[in-house]
Amino acid sequence: MEIQTIELDQYETASIKATIYHGTANNQSPILYLHGGGLIFGNRNDLPTDYIEKFVAAGHPFVTLDYLLAPESKLDVILTVLNRSINQLKAQSLMNDDLVLMGRSAGAYLAYLLIRDGLKANALIDLYGYSRLDYPEFHLPAPYYNQFPKVLPMAAQAQVGATPISAGEMKDRYPIYVSARQFGTWMSMVLPTQQTIPAYSLTAEALNQLPKTIMLHSTDDPDVPFTAAQNAAAIMTAATLVPVPSQEHDFDREVTANNLAYYDQIIDFIS
Repeated sequence: MEIQTIELDQYETASIKATIYHGTANNQSPILYLHGGGLIFGNRNDLPTDYIEKFVAAGHPFVTLDYLLAPESKLDVILTVLNRSINQLKAQSLMNDDLVLMGRSAGAYLAYLLIRDGLKANALIDLYGYSRLDYPEFHLPAPYYNQFPKVLPMAAQAQVGATPISAGEMKDRYPIYVSARQFGTWMSMVLPTQQTIPAYSLTAEALNQLPKTIMLHSTDDPDVPFTAAQNAAAIMTAATLVPVPSQEHDFDREVTANNLAYYDQIIDFIS
């Protein structure tokens, strides 16, 4: 497997990079991957290599892409720069309209918005993501996160930088997310204003215009409710929901035989 990393863009102090994984037979649609992290933490290289190797072996070039993180950048800016980065990939012939969009958690949410707003894709892979922001769980103090030691808002704010960033180490950034979920302030961290919640939530009509979609979601997800996937799948005519019997949000964090089998199922769906 050949691996290439390139710089696509610069937004103020933040460098936007992509990593491209090629195999010997690149005869299937390329996959564009967006990482998770509540829009606040994470990096483009968070997906275990075992999963990437499966895609590449099946003929899918695999591209992982940076995007700006909140709260230093709000969702409107995140999407603007993300679209610009994807256009750069296309301009360099590293991506075209014959692509599969893949996201984990917040990355899947960004994928929904990108396709709704005009990005062409043959398929969508949604791993424990969401397509709307109006779920009560996103606005209220979260019982799961309130099991952890309290991260007071002032302590969380002290971890926020003064300039845009495109990657955030979990040890530094996860407390910001935990605090936001403990105090029900996540929306204010990611949105330009609270009034824009409807603008960043897909309607039933928008969901039905999406390409074929496979969703994998833990039935007892403590972070993003399983109902987020159920509700979307019930509306979408081209969606396949794969319930995962797990209490973990990112159930595929560890590479196991079961998780490798889930990825085989994804590849069968898109190929």
